[in-house]
Amino acid sequence: MAETCPAEMMKMVIEHFITFLLLLIFIWIGIAYIIQNVLYSSAREFHGSVVTQVENSYFDVDVIEDCKRRAEKAGYELKVQVYGEENRKDAKITLGFRYVIPLAGIVKKYEIEGYSR
Repeated sequence: MAETCPAEMMKMVIEHFITFLLLLIFIWIGIAYIIQNVLYSSAREFHGSVVTQVENSYFDVDVIEDCKRRAEKAGYELKVQVYGEENRKDAKITLGFRYVIPLAGIVKKYEIEGYSR
């Protein structure tokens, strides 16, 4: 078995370290992407349930306030704007939420908008 000189050994150590570092970065990016998608999907589902509840209650103020309380408890910001009168009501429902990228501390803000009729 041939001996490797210290320079070649150091080169291998650096190459392995760089490979390991890149692997960790890719894993971190992948995990952050998955977490972001899970949070967005949860918010989308919550928004859909609010739209359905507002429609089914025919824009009842108590139902809207209950949805706002549940949204705040879940960490969302819910805005409901009701338009029209009597039998011709519509509502614009906006759900806002924040996502903080792990380790980087970057805050991304998202809003999901929809309408109830």
